[in-house]
Amino acid sequence: MEKSITVFQLKGSEYEMGVKQGTHFRYEINELYRKLTSSEEFLASKPFLIPKFLYKGLATIVSSGMIKESIQEYFPSQWRFLEGLSEGADISLRKLLFMQAIDALGTQITNYKIEKNISTSFNHCSAVGVSGSKSTTGGVLMIKNWDGPEYLAEYTIFRNIIPSGERFSTIGSGVAGLVGINNGLNEKGLSIVYNYAYPKDIGDEGVPAMIIIREALETCGTVKETIDLFKKYPRIGGSNVMMADKKGDLAVLEVGPSNVEVRREDDEGQKGWLICTNHYLTSAMKKLEVSRDAIYSEGAAEVFRGKPVHKTSLLRYENAREILKNDSPEQISLDFLNNKIQCSHGRENKPSEFTFCNHGIKISTGFGVMVDVDNEQFYAALGKPCQKEMENLSEQIKSD
Repeated sequence: MEKSITVFQLKGSEYEMGVKQGTHFRYEINELYRKLTSSEEFLASKPFLIPKFLYKGLATIVSSGMIKESIQEYFPSQWRFLEGLSEGADISLRKLLFMQAIDALGTQITNYKIEKNISTSFNHCSAVGVSGSKSTTGGVLMIKNWDGPEYLAEYTIFRNIIPSGERFSTIGSGVAGLVGINNGLNEKGLSIVYNYAYPKDIGDEGVPAMIIIREALETCGTVKETIDLFKKYPRIGGSNVMMADKKGDLAVLEVGPSNVEVRREDDEGQKGWLICTNHYLTSAMKKLEVSRDAIYSEGAAEVFRGKPVHKTSLLRYENAREILKNDSPEQISLDFLNNKIQCSHGRENKPSEFTFCNHGIKISTGFGVMVDVDNEQFYAALGKPCQKEMENLSEQIKSD
């Protein structure tokens, strides 16, 4: 198979690796800032009387201030990477901090109203993990589809990060202008994949999830250690974070700025697999999320207006659960997860924004990953998994 994904290798000190990433992706990083600050989603919250240039400047200042001190204080290694990224890309730290903050601010839904009897977030990403007792390998298997704006998918990068010192090496996906990792595997066999979730309050100050995930992959070897790390530091934004280790531990962390709840079963008490999309399932976190009766108002970006906030999340969850309950073999393989769930277009085989493989008009699946935790194999497909073949990136970096 012809290689379509190039894994970008970073090696050295945090600052040196940041400079290398910034230099290599200088054009993409500066273009990403311009696109983010001119996107309809970003400008939807702009007050009518404030000019665009002024709103962009104010938003950059305010957003960067929400995360700057927390990263500096609690994650100095990631801060040094950020400084190198700024140097290499020839872009200000403030603009880079804005881009890191967008990872958390994207989970703040403000333009919605409550309408009763809306039972079924137009917001995205889907993951499934299968425990060792149900898998063909005897270890945990995981899949994840990243769904988002089409323009943002263009800036997806895959990195093999090899830090100096005692930190663990990682392979995973990220974004050209971001420090953090959204899906990854480290040399100890710890794997983490990340979805947005939508608390009513994302917090005032803290560290975005992708940076915490990178710190976890570089310093933790087990799910337990990762849970402790997430609980220890201030967070901003909401997330559902699925993680697994070589001991066979599989869990979803339902994360908000004030709470971290651990889930090891689905909403029916099933423990052989876990599914997470963008809504919370634990009782404590459900109380904190945007109402299940919410729909996007006219103030939202056009692609969201009039849609129930949680509908696609609930339907993508149900799409995966139905397959696992009714169509899965006694022992589940990675091929089954990829072909039957990751590529799923629903019961009627009609691809849409509501299927696990998301085919929305402006928001859709931009890439997928698979992880064989026991065998330390990380796979990815850039594009929709139903249209692209998975590539084994772990084997690629061994041969390069």
